[in-house]
Parts: sequence; structure tokens; C-alpha cells
Amino acid sequence: MSWAWAERLNKGVTVKYLALSVLLVASVLSVQALATDFPIVGSQAPDFSLPDLSGATYPLSDYIGHPIVINFWTTWCGACTYEFPVLEQFKQEYADQVSLITICAGNSQDEARAAVEKKGVDFLVLYDEAEIISKAYQPPRPHDKRRIVAFPFSVFIDETGKVVYARIGTFTDLDKLVSLLQDAGIPLTTSTPRSSDAVQPIKHRSRADE
Repeated sequence: MSWAWAERLNKGVTVKYLALSVLLVASVLSVQALATDFPIVGSQAPDFSLPDLSGATYPLSDYIGHPIVINFWTTWCGACTYEFPVLEQFKQEYADQVSLITICAGNSQDEARAAVEKKGVDFLVLYDEAEIISKAYQPPRPHDKRRIVAFPFSVFIDETGKVVYARIGTFTDLDKLVSLLQDAGIPLTTSTPRSSDAVQPIKHRSRADE
């Protein structure tokens, strides 16, 4: 091996190590930034009372006593509706163990209704006009012009009403969602997938007549 060739090799290795170091630092900073996006983790979930797409009102307090997954989405976010089938499957298979609430902060209720109908899902959709509740769960970063850092995002709440986990991003498969819930301390009994007719959802007060 010539000295010149060895020197070029060493320079190449050095550049690769520097590139890897930069990527590692960027990853760490990204994780730290995401952690600051959800200061509510470890605190009681902010209360709310929001309408569904037909006008019936649902307060969060009706669901306390059981674990809850709240998924925040918006009508202009393609990744949000991409995860709808996973959320629907989760509802069908685990509705007897965990309540699923989705909250849309879109441009209008009509657009939210159209997105839901297009995907053919029937999980609960509440509408957050002006993103008031969305901002309570994911406050804007200081000096950031965006009202919300990113959609979609999800929050896990335990049976006492405490936020135990939050994340930005889509759920691309059911196993990942279930695994994250279990890691967050929310026990789930996994079993052979059941038909929707076999699922017994958690019962909550009907608000259609109020």
C-alpha cells in the first residue's frame, strides 16, 4: 500500500466518521426537541368538551376511568388520513379495553366529514375549531410561527386521566401502536383478531338527546 493511497483512505474514513457524528448529533437534538413538544406528559390531561361531526358534544370526563388514545389530525395532512385504517382496526379490536378519540383541527367540519367518509371509517371524530384543544396538548414552541408543530400527533392517557405518552407521527401498523401503549404502562390483552360484531365497546353516556 502506497503512502498516498493510505492517506486518501484515511481521509475518506475521517469524512465518513464526521458525517456519522453529525447525523448522531442531529438525531439527539431532534429527540430532545420532540420531548419539549409535549410538556403535558406526566400531567393530568387538559379537559375539553367538543362536538362530533353531527353536533353531539363529548367531554373528556366521560372517558376517564379507562385508558384513552387521542389522535389529533387535520384535513390538509395526507399522512393523517393515511393512518385511518390502523386506527379503525385498533378500535375494532381493542374498543373493550381502550377508548379511541380522534380530534380534527381541519379547515371545516364539512372537509372533516368528507375525509372520514372517503376512508370509510366510523371511529369517533370530534371537531376542534381554531385548534384550541390541539394547542393545549401540543403547545407552540417559543418563537415558532406555527400554531401546531406537526400533525398528526397522538396522546396516551391512563385510567386516572394522566398523560403517559405523546408522539408526533403516523401509526403504520397496529402492532406498533399496541406495543407503544404497553410500553407506556397501559395493559392490553392481545388475542386473535375478532370480528367487529364480537367487540363490546366501552359504554359511555349518549349525548345525542342533550
